[in-house]
Amino acid sequence: MDPLDMLGAVRAAVGVLEISGEDKGAVALALRLAVAIDEEDSGRTVAELSGRLLAVLESLGATPAARKALAKGVPANGAAKQSALDELRKRREQRRNG
Repeated sequence: MDPLDMLGAVRAAVGVLEISGEDKGAVALALRLAVAIDEEDSGRTVAELSGRLLAVLESLGATPAARKALAKGVPANGAAKQSALDELRKRREQRRNG
């Protein structure tokens, strides 16, 4: 596989996932973003599209961080949104409640 072939890479990634009916839209979006990235010449636009593609792949569980979160039983979006401050608040609340 050509390392610059984003569409091929995304197809390979989603090809090994268990995709349910409600996930097909996200898969279609990921494939469309991959095509747009492959066809784009502007580095700025590629960077913007890549961020969007990464978010879609993460929501599908197709990134290392998403898989790690799923293995721990944490939803992928929950793992990304919890800040250090949130973690400190959670620990403080646990100490209060004993």
